[in-house]
Amino acid sequence: MEELFFLDEKKLENAPALRALFYGEGVFESFRWKGSPPVFLSMHLERMRKGASFLGIPFPPESRVRLRIEHAVGASPGGDLHVKACLLAQGDTVYHSQPRAASLLVSVRPRAQSPDALSLWVCSERRAPQNSLFSHKTLNYLGNIVAKRGAVERGFGEALFLDTDGRVAETSCHNVFWARGKRLFTPSSECPVLPGVTREIVLRSAGRLGYEPVCGKFPLEELLSSDYAFLTNAVAGIVYVSGVGGDAMPSVSRSYEVMRESLLSEFGW
Repeated sequence: MEELFFLDEKKLENAPALRALFYGEGVFESFRWKGSPPVFLSMHLERMRKGASFLGIPFPPESRVRLRIEHAVGASPGGDLHVKACLLAQGDTVYHSQPRAASLLVSVRPRAQSPDALSLWVCSERRAPQNSLFSHKTLNYLGNIVAKRGAVERGFGEALFLDTDGRVAETSCHNVFWARGKRLFTPSSECPVLPGVTREIVLRSAGRLGYEPVCGKFPLEELLSSDYAFLTNAVAGIVYVSGVGGDAMPSVSRSYEVMRESLLSEFGW
């Protein structure tokens, strides 16, 4: 017989995206839409395409993805929005089957005000550098969710992941940077991190702002002894790190403010 699906005793006649629901098989991008498309939207869509290729999910033409995102935004009130575009795998529900098709789900909501600073809880769960899933923005997000909840329950604003060797990775939804003198550090893409779009823009802009970008594998002590640290993503932009694991970080400096203002201007914010 054919496979049947029931939701609260009601038979579902059409459930095409169950692979995304059952297994988290899908990729997504989140970004701020402030009156016009993000300056770096193409970079988001390219990362989505690469993630879909990694999972074997058919990817629609970029023009079609853009059109569907623009349609969703156009049907939504407000000029400063948080947009999330999810590519959902379709196919049979045998777990190892290949996806046959994909659908695009777009959510749009008013963008919440980002905090000026966040304190970081060092998550007890360590990430394996060899896990290639961390380099793709998949719908399988439970590890990040549990870590974020753990941070909030302990009175922190965010959760900081380390790898199995105790080196800095990323937070539950941000990349991490820190400065010492005129050098700007961030974990390399060889670490268990998602190479964020905003992260890439910061690295590209570092030289223009008078900093030497340094990507590598760094112990937590490197972050703790920095002049200042900040977090990045495409919704919040740039957020200062006020403390790590209960230890206070240096107060906001003028050099950080100059960098932040310059980068936000580049984003069109």
